[in-house]
Amino acid sequence: MTKPKQNSGHKKESRIYIRATAKEKAQLQVKAEASGMTLAEYLINSGLNKKIANVTPAIDKSLYLELCRQGNNLNQLARLQDAQIAASNKSFQLHPDERAMLEKIYNLLRQTLSQLQEKKVS
Repeated sequence: MTKPKQNSGHKKESRIYIRATAKEKAQLQVKAEASGMTLAEYLINSGLNKKIANVTPAIDKSLYLELCRQGNNLNQLARLQDAQIAASNKSFQLHPDERAMLEKIYNLLRQTLSQLQEKKVS
């Protein structure tokens, strides 16, 4: 957790004790960390109806854009394949180029997931 920020000239002297289940405490800690706050800061801001912003992990923009492009390609291939199957009443067989593209998409998804997991841990 991050160290609490010092208020300008306002020393926090009062303590508040609350009881929570282990599950409730864990959920509150996850929300506090997602907001980039300590548990105490999160609870105070929540109780005072202050704005709490979630901090989303940054991912590689070029990877994200490529993933979006490949998703569009995948949708186009799926529509084309569905149309061909419906028109011919034949069984489904992937073309080698389509298979290569699907493998590329799969690898990009794994890479993105890996990045997100690294950012979550660090």
